[in-house]
Amino acid sequence: MSIRIDNVTRTCAIELNGQTHHSAIMDARITTDPATRMSVLNIDGASAHVTEEQVVSLINGGAKDDRENLIVDD
Repeated sequence: MSIRIDNVTRTCAIELNGQTHHSAIMDARITTDPATRMSVLNIDGASAHVTEEQVVSLINGGAKDDRENLIVDD
């Protein structure tokens, strides 16, 4: 699985199981995987864990930030 982010053309892609899923960055959504506590890139038909550096690039490019803070203060 690989992630490609192109800030020039404002597109991103996830290669998963031999298929490449493309999206405009502004149509992408970043969520949180509670099991791994990692950020996830969600585009049409695919999702993949991403680094925080990739998250910053995607959000700056217009992706929707739907991440949750999983740490609860008592």
